[in-house]
This record gives sequence, structure tokens and C-alpha cells, in this order.
Amino acid sequence: MSLKNRMMLALGCSVLLGGAACTQDFEQADFVHDEGQPWCDELEAGSGSTDCALLLGEDHLIFFEYAPSARGTRLMVKLNTLEGQEVQSFGPIAIEDSVASPALRDINSDDREELFIPLMTGNVNTLWSLWQQDDEGLFHRAGEVSGFDVDGFELRNGLMITHSRGDAATSYETASRLTADGLGTVYEMLIDHAGRDCRLLDQSGMAAMRLNAAAVVAACEARDWE
Repeated sequence: MSLKNRMMLALGCSVLLGGAACTQDFEQADFVHDEGQPWCDELEAGSGSTDCALLLGEDHLIFFEYAPSARGTRLMVKLNTLEGQEVQSFGPIAIEDSVASPALRDINSDDREELFIPLMTGNVNTLWSLWQQDDEGLFHRAGEVSGFDVDGFELRNGLMITHSRGDAATSYETASRLTADGLGTVYEMLIDHAGRDCRLLDQSGMAAMRLNAAAVVAACEARDWE
């Protein structure tokens, strides 16, 4: 049984079903929580802008509710306790045609998950709005990052490494660092797969992280280009 389903079961049927007899089969793949929305991380690829929910830790749920707007879609986000008490709500957030779904991941190793909300998906890349939790567990917008998918973001020496496509022969590697002040770029590098070389476009945050530019480029060019 998944953690999400175990947490729902732990609430007891009196909470989930208003005291009615419990007939839910929590082992079923299509089990949904009491508000009836599917889990965001169980939606099929390409199901962006679909109302869904995420389990945050062991005692909160985040609900994502989309509605059409004149310029695409608007998103409202609600953070609730498992008992249904609203803790925080924010939005509307403008969504332009994203095929991805919201995701949670701790990307700065502080034992608190960050929230990634997809804003727009191009031919390959998705633009994500990043929200981080404060000491009280409330979310605050930290910045934006472009990359393929949240699960594929690499964590390297305290940095979040994302990759995005340029064209058929080029891609970009961006290293970012999340602090209490928000998301900051450490470096951005252009990777030319045809020429098999790498070039730093932005290295403004490398000195603060004591990174050697030449070493970073050399490591990039030492990759397996096949």
C-alpha cells in the first residue's frame, strides 16, 4: 500500500466519509482521496492542467484547481490538513499550455519539499515556477527554472542541475542554488553536441560557490558524446 493510501486509511472512515460505512478499497490503483481529484504524480504524461492533488509530508494535501481564462488557464492552489482545514491558498497563476503536472521534490536537502508548478511546455522544455516552504510550512515563490521534468533534475554538491534543449544539436545546462532569498543561477552552459564542446554563457555565481570555470567546462567536455 502506498504512503498516500496509508495516510488516507489512517484518518479513518469517519473523516473521509462523514461517518458512513467504509467500503473503499485502498489497494485499488484508482483510489482517490475524499475531494475526488486524482493524484498529480499518478497522472499519465500529457495530462497537464488537470485538477489533481499531492500529499505533502504525512499530514497535508495540496489541491490544484484549473479553470479556463482568456489567455489560457488559471490555477488556484490550496494547502490543507488531512482533516480538511485550509492552511494556505494562492493564485491565480497563469498557465499557458503545459502538458506536465505539479510535482514535489526537496532540491536543497533541507528536508522540506519544494513545489514545482509547470507554467508552459514548448516542443521539449517545460518552464516551472518554483515555490519553497518557510519555517511554518507555508509556500513562497522562489523563482523559475526550465527543464525536461522534475524527477530528472540532478542534485550535485548543493546545486540543482537542469538541462533544456536548444535545437537538434545544442542543449543547455543550468546550475542553480536555492537559499532563503530564492533561486539563484550559479552558471549556465551551452553544450554543442555537434562540435563536442561546452561554453559558459553565465558564470556569475561560480565564485561564491568556489567553482573553477575551466574545471566545469572540462568535465562537461569529458562526457560520453555518443
